[in-house]
Parts: sequence; C-alpha cells; structure tokens
Amino acid sequence: MYAYTYDEQTGGLLLTSSPLAFSKEPRPVYYKELDILGFDKYWNYAKNDSYPYMWAEANNYFYRGRKVAQTKGGSCYTAPKIKILEDPEPDGQPLQFVDIPAMVKKNRRILEGLVQETIKKTYNTYEDYKKRVDVFYVAFSGGKDSVVALDIVQRALPHNAFMVLFGDTGMEFPDTYKVINQVKQICEEDGIRFLKAKSKCSPIDTWKEFGPPSQKMRWCCSVHKTTPQILLLREVTENAQFKGMAFTGIRGDESISRSEYEDVSLGEKVKGQYSCHPILEWNSAELFLYIYEQNLILNETYKKGNSRAGCLVCPLATTKNMFFKEQCYGDQTEGSLSTKTFNDIILETTAKELSTPEAVKEFMDIAGWKARRSGRELSIARTLCTDNFEKGILTITLLNQSTDWQQWIKTVGDATYLSNGDVEIIYEGKSYIVSHTKIQGKEIFTVLIGTNTKRDIYFMSALKKIFRKSAYCIGCGVCQANCPNGYITFLNGNVEIDDKCIKCKKCHEIDYGCLLANSMRLPKGEKKMGSVDRYGNMGIEYEWVKKYFDKKDEFWNSPHGLGTNMVKYLRSFLNDSGITKKGKFTEFGEAIDYIGIENVLAWALLVCNLAYTSEYNWWIKNTVVGQIYTPEAIISLLGDDMSKNSKAHIASAYKNIFISTPQVGKDLGLGVCDYTLRKGRRYLNSITRSYWQNPDPRVILYSLYKFAEGCGGYYQFTLGRLLNHEIDSDGVSPTEIFGLDRDQMEKLLTGLSINYPEFINATFTLDLDNITLRGGKSSQDVLKLF
Repeated sequence: MYAYTYDEQTGGLLLTSSPLAFSKEPRPVYYKELDILGFDKYWNYAKNDSYPYMWAEANNYFYRGRKVAQTKGGSCYTAPKIKILEDPEPDGQPLQFVDIPAMVKKNRRILEGLVQETIKKTYNTYEDYKKRVDVFYVAFSGGKDSVVALDIVQRALPHNAFMVLFGDTGMEFPDTYKVINQVKQICEEDGIRFLKAKSKCSPIDTWKEFGPPSQKMRWCCSVHKTTPQILLLREVTENAQFKGMAFTGIRGDESISRSEYEDVSLGEKVKGQYSCHPILEWNSAELFLYIYEQNLILNETYKKGNSRAGCLVCPLATTKNMFFKEQCYGDQTEGSLSTKTFNDIILETTAKELSTPEAVKEFMDIAGWKARRSGRELSIARTLCTDNFEKGILTITLLNQSTDWQQWIKTVGDATYLSNGDVEIIYEGKSYIVSHTKIQGKEIFTVLIGTNTKRDIYFMSALKKIFRKSAYCIGCGVCQANCPNGYITFLNGNVEIDDKCIKCKKCHEIDYGCLLANSMRLPKGEKKMGSVDRYGNMGIEYEWVKKYFDKKDEFWNSPHGLGTNMVKYLRSFLNDSGITKKGKFTEFGEAIDYIGIENVLAWALLVCNLAYTSEYNWWIKNTVVGQIYTPEAIISLLGDDMSKNSKAHIASAYKNIFISTPQVGKDLGLGVCDYTLRKGRRYLNSITRSYWQNPDPRVILYSLYKFAEGCGGYYQFTLGRLLNHEIDSDGVSPTEIFGLDRDQMEKLLTGLSINYPEFINATFTLDLDNITLRGGKSSQDVLKLF
C-alpha cells in the first residue's frame, strides 16, 4: 500500500506516505540464507539469527540501502551463482544487524494507520456478512501472510466468533509444523477454536497413484487442501450446505492472478464459499514491519532463504526456491517427510529414460516433471476406461471397476434397470437406452444417441465422466466435497450416492470427470513435436511484418533487405496468420491493414489465427499463466522426440518473437521476456506467461467463432467448457489463448450480448451459463465490426 525506501541508519525499511505502484517484495535476510548461498566465503558475519543482516528483492541483496550482491540461476541441485557488487563493510569488517527496534519505532505512525484501517475493514466485513455466513474461519497455512491475517482477525473479532483452520497437506515444511503447534497452543489459551483438516489419503500414496502434480495438473490442491477443509467444516457445522467465510492471507503483490482479487469474493478460492482478504493491499515491507512490531511468530523457513512457506516439492516453485528447499529439507527429520521422499517418486514414475546419474541430475535441475500434461509422461499410466463415438453410437468400455457405476449413474439421470440387463436413463426429458454386455472381463456399454443436439452432447459427456469415476476412483473425496447437498459418501472404499441426488452434476465439474483419470489420460492423436520448429531459431520480427504491409504483394519483387531464411519464415508466418494465402493478400489481411499492424488489436486477431498453427499452439497449450520459464525449462517441455538443436532453436524463436513483437509478448501477455543484451545479441534468461489485461470484446467474439468453427460448428457451449483446457479439442478457447478467467469472461460475454445480439447471446443465472453464437454468422463477419 505504501512506498518504502531503505534506511541507511537502521539498515531497515522506511515507509513513506506515498502510495506504492509496484512492490518488489522485500524480505529480511538472515545468516542461514547467506551461509546456504555461500556468502560466508566473501563476508564476515556472526552466526546469529536474532536479527536479519540485510534485505533481498528477488535476486538482489541490499545492505543499508546499497545493492551489494546479486544471485543468478539455481536449481534443485545447483546453487545460484553469486555476483558481489561491493563490500558491505570496509576492510572485511563484520556485518551489522538490522536495528529492528529502531526500524519499528520509525515506522510506527504510518503502520498504525494502515493497521487500524485493516482492523476496521475486517470488523465491518464480519458485521455485514454474519447473517449470511454459518462459520467464519482464518485459513491458516503457517506462513508469514496467514500469521499476520490471523493477528488482524483476532484483534478485530470476538474470539468465539471465528475458528482457525489449518489445511494439512502432509507435505508442509518441518518448520511450518513447528509454527502450527505454537499457534494452536496460543489459540487454545486465547479461547479460539483451532482445527486441522487432513485428507484420508496419504501424500505418498497419492503421488504414486496420480503421478507427481504438474503446472497443468495440480490435483494436489484439490485432494489435500480444499476437499479436507470442506468436509471438516461440514462436520463441524453439521450442515452439508454451510456457507463459510475464510479470512485469508492472500496479498495482491504475490502473483498476477491474486492482484485481480476483490477484498471479499464468492467462489474465488472455494466454490460456493466467501473469502475475505484483509491484507490484500499490503506489501511485504508492511507485512514484515508488522510482524516485528507485534513480535509475531516468524516461520524459520524464511530465515533459511525460502521466500514462501508451502509444500516440500511444488510444481509452481521457482528453480531458486527448489535449491533452498533441497538444502533445508532434503533429508527426512523426525515426524516430517523430506524433499527426497517426493523426488524419489518423481524418478520412479517418470516415463523418461534416465540411465545415468548425470541424466537424473539434469532432469531434476530442469524440473521437466513440472511440464507434464498427460499420462504419456508417466511410467505408471494405465487406461481403465475407453470411449468411442461413431455413426451416432457411443461405446464405453470399462476395463476396471473400482467403484460401483450403478451408484455414479444416479448423478446423470433417473435410471431404470431392464430385465435384459440394459439401463434406461431419462436425461432432461429424453430416454436413452444403454446396452450392457460383459466380454472377457470387460464391461461394454453402448447407446444410440440418434441426434446431435446440445442435450445429446451433454448426456454423452456426463456418461463418459461417470464411467471414468467408476474405473479410476480411489475415494480422494473431491466429488464428495463438490456435492452441495452431501449426498455422496465413501465407506470402506465404496461410493454411496443418496437416491435424493438432484442431478446438479457438481460432482462432474472436475477435469475429465475424475482427477486420477485425468492424470492417467493418454492424449488422442497427438501431433509430432517436430512441426513446432516452424520459424527456425529466428522467430518472426515485427519489422519484417511491417515491411511487408508497406508494400503487400509487391514486397516479394522489390528490395527489402531480408535474408533468404528471413523471407522463408516470413512467408510461413503470413500464411499461418491468414494475412496471405498462397502468397496473396487476403480479406483478413485487409482487415489487419485497416486496423494497423502497429495496433495491439491487429496482433490479437493474428494470435487468434496463429493459435491453430504449430508453434503458437504449442506455446499456448503447454505454458501456464504466471509461470516463469527458463530456456532449459522450455527445452524440457518440448519432449524427447526432437533433437536438442531443434529444441534450442524453438526456444530462441520464442525469445525473438516475444521481444520483437511487444504487442504479442507484453501487451497480450503471451511471453514477457527477461533477457540480457550483450554485443548486440539477446540472451534469454526467462519468459513469463501473463495475460491480456485489457481484452477487446470484439477480438474475443472473433476467437469464439474461430473456436466454434474449429470444433466443427459447435455454436452452443458453456463458459465452463471454454475454461476447461484439458478437453481434447480442435478449437482453442480464448480463455486459453489470452489467459482470461471466469469473472473476466462473464463481463466480456455479457457486454457482447448487449452490444452485438446479432452475433451472440450469453446468459448467467443461478450458477448456469449458456453461450449461443448465431449460426448464420462467421468469424469473417466479426471482422466487419472493427
């Protein structure tokens, strides 16, 4: 909220009365972090962690207002490299501690104003919602943010008005469990109820069953965090339909997605539940100042260089943080797991050939396991349920029955079991007869769909999902937590669904119908990765495209100054994007020319087309918004069926595309590059996938028509379908292209329905959504709106 400077006198932070536009998230640096990084080879300091010695902003280290060192790189087993910029103290004198008491005193006036405002806002939220909410609780993780949030809440609310809920994943840092025990004792002394929610499934078992979580397949949060908390709160409130409000420690400066949060929201963190974020606008400078002022518990993990307290091995951790975790928690301690526990499972379950210690180290350093998108990358992947739709007949083959499909079928429609073993299902007023046969241990279900209405499509989707549940279910509890009425229970490994089930299908709203099935899924008809090597190692430069638009078709026969390969790649790009067809300028090209090739809207439309071509499609499908990708990570993502040289070329091409066309890289958010310029050459450090912050509704409309056309004329769909990027589909959703979330899309679609009813109608009522594109229109017609 407030800007800060470094105070040379105290060695600490000093808040100013100016608002802070952007926080670099400063954090205190203790001797243990300096030791782990190897600064003890350069600097003289006492091995005492009573106070910090300096501050860090990302990889930059500040001592009494001066940047004295930087680190670069770092990975699971490789230490970051140190660059000393200047000596903190002259002649090797010992480092001085930050004078914490003096720092706190200097900041007390400004900080107190912020704190009182936050307490008041928290209390007012409680008063506004207490008649709508069954239970208030602090979502406590043991990290610095939740420690501060808890302290604010306990100062604002009566102690009997809320609980503290710790979601124990079983994968937390050993230091975090120490904090949990301390906080639990304090809560008991203060009359605050402390709860601990934990999955019945052990994390070791689920990692071995599901395979390690990845950036695209984060099943771990649902299984080990959200689900146990919901189930415990139902038990505590004795109400399956309870309405809760979680006070969280979420802060907007922590990530791109969190910066978009509202102070109070419904369904943002947990569907159907309220969340209040008291310290949403705080930066880390204010946070640490408050911790020091109030003498709150500071998780020891921060003193060891870890910037966040989370799970031991996480697919979202940066490579530098992986190194700190490995150094701090690489070996098992009493009562806690270690990073080695999960690293071993990563190596046991990967389908990648790792025949030497060097290959193992490279795989773990690059963290190739984080990029997994399907079961193809797992040695344990197994197909237990298949489906096929041909000539109007859906055939589902069940190779394994882990739980009773007759129970799951209750969630689809009203089922009647016929004398010949078939099943009649009434779905939205239509009767479907499902034929059931058993052949050589396989159970085969066939159903004549007949027509191809929206109802038929949804019925087939629901049927496939429940048979996947039957085949793969291990009772992780996610379906149980999704059911708003508490009609799903698990007893001794068997599922039971109450006959009162209202067929709301909330239990279907899981990737692929079942998280385990999704994790094991083998992609259909996957393209060879070699086609991604579309533009060599050059990529495409904005200036080349601009030169073409200056002359259009005359460009090829006039001096242009481009080399042979540049011309080759430019031709490919122009055809890929739709600007040309067989070398001739198109109507789409004319629309782009009218908008102006320098305009970000032109590039947004180009990307809508490019999303269907190999190089752009691969990037959109395989990267995650908010994640940082080093060149090594990109190479690892590309898989093993390409040469190392080709993969290096592709990484270079992405670098050049995103840097030279800032409309695509920065404005649209496809790739914000961190690079070093040396002797006129760009050396890539990393690419961060972001999102389009100010999307133009007309571009989204164009993308929706491209999506419908790509799906073979699929002009009716739901927003949930657009947001589900795991479905095998020839159409590419605008939410995936531009990184848009549900809230943004609802606003865009509502506006489009009002302004362009001749193109689209979208409705959002009672948790139901329906999007209809006008069949008589096309993506080409949308271009006339520009």
